[in-house]
Amino acid sequence: MNLIVLDTETSDLPENGGSLMELAWFVMGNEGQGWKPIASHETYIQYDGPINPMAQASHHIRADQCTAAKGAVPKISAIARIQTDIESDDFLVAHNKDFDSKFLPELNNPWICTYRCAKRIWPEAPGYSNQVLRYWLGIKPDLSISTQYRMRMPHQALYDVATTAGLLQRMLEKHTPQELYEFTGKPVKLKTINFGKHKGTPFDQVPRDYLAWLRGQQNLDQDLKFTLDSILQS
Repeated sequence: MNLIVLDTETSDLPENGGSLMELAWFVMGNEGQGWKPIASHETYIQYDGPINPMAQASHHIRADQCTAAKGAVPKISAIARIQTDIESDDFLVAHNKDFDSKFLPELNNPWICTYRCAKRIWPEAPGYSNQVLRYWLGIKPDLSISTQYRMRMPHQALYDVATTAGLLQRMLEKHTPQELYEFTGKPVKLKTINFGKHKGTPFDQVPRDYLAWLRGQQNLDQDLKFTLDSILQS
């Protein structure tokens, strides 16, 4: 079994009709000395549509980089290439699998989400983005497995893969891939509220009438719903 750590960069959010613009991944294996990258690949995806300025401000991909003339490949070719690295018992790993998986519906293996795992493993973390966790944990993204030498920055696909791989390695020091897969599918009870007039307050110290009002709001994520239900039903 290997772990396929991947990242996508896109023209927009999936709900806004975004398209894949870059795909990168590490193949991580464990040969008895811990989980380590054993192969990597990255490619731009051919795309000639609009790019949301908010997305571009994050990944800085230019339209000309997504052309055949610059080496970009059709999405179908990129999917075929990553599928050659995936075996039936492998886990796919992303820092926000709900985002990345929507752009890769062709991949059917089970997913590990390091973002969701981090919320359970490190509830005291100051935040859960790749880069916040990287600095908080003192992780140095290792790109030495790449065969292409060029400068890469945060929010470029392979750099983010290396960051996620570093987080994953730290998680695997105490947890198995199967445990991380199970963490991915379970809601997390949050410790403190991170918004509104009670921001920074432990949930069990927030007035119950406010919690009851909050539970009645729309579009709450699964962790917030689980936390509120745990308190209000106790």
